[in-house]
Amino acid sequence: MKLSVLLLALCAFAAAAPKLKKHEIFAIDVLADDSPEGRNILVDNLVRQLIAFLRNLINNGSDLFGIPPLDPLEIDHFYLELPAMLLNLSLELQKINANGFGGFLVHRSNLNLRDLTFDIDISVPAVDISAELYDMVGDLFGAIPLYGKGKAYFRVENFRVRTLMHLKQSEDGQSILIDRFENTNFVIPNLKSEITGAIGGGDIDAIVNAMIEDVIIDYINRFQRPISSAVSSLAVTMLNPVLDQLDTWRYIGWLIPRN
Repeated sequence: MKLSVLLLALCAFAAAAPKLKKHEIFAIDVLADDSPEGRNILVDNLVRQLIAFLRNLINNGSDLFGIPPLDPLEIDHFYLELPAMLLNLSLELQKINANGFGGFLVHRSNLNLRDLTFDIDISVPAVDISAELYDMVGDLFGAIPLYGKGKAYFRVENFRVRTLMHLKQSEDGQSILIDRFENTNFVIPNLKSEITGAIGGGDIDAIVNAMIEDVIIDYINRFQRPISSAVSSLAVTMLNPVLDQLDTWRYIGWLIPRN
């Protein structure tokens, strides 16, 4: 059977059936044989459209789902505490602007319909983070008091994330949801810190910035597993309500291999 004929039949059925309340985001048009090769083409096309949808959502937001643009991402307040041997730091940032997320690159994206998993490897070349005001207290070497207020700027380069998403069908059978993340790991090889106004026995902005860069990267690498677990859990909580509004299961349901 030609896949094009099957698609026409599905369209005719959909037109005769009651309209679904779910929102459609994909328009798949593939002319290929109903064979493993043809199915792979359709799956690849679905993944490309999913990535394009995500990029558009980040850059432009969605009035439909009540999501504002996420690039640039604006945050009113963020608090960071770094307990370390050399540098103990409590850093409060206000009126934060972060941009660069929409320029993410996809290095690997493999949708496995037999296992219902999505293996993905993405990176963001550069994320620029600025704060109109920071308020910092802490100490150097546990002895030298450290405090300051002023503007802050950070640049994260070559941030990379690899994860395996386990997918599931929604309770109403119409949407693809995320069940859990597995083997999530990330890399932040380069971090640049530029804060001004640090006071601690003289003007030591350069020393503080260098130590912040080293401490943050070391802290993230050391606690990567609990950080990944917390972020993955938060991502499931945040993404599934949006995914549950999309009529996506019908695009993969008939492609799932049967035993």
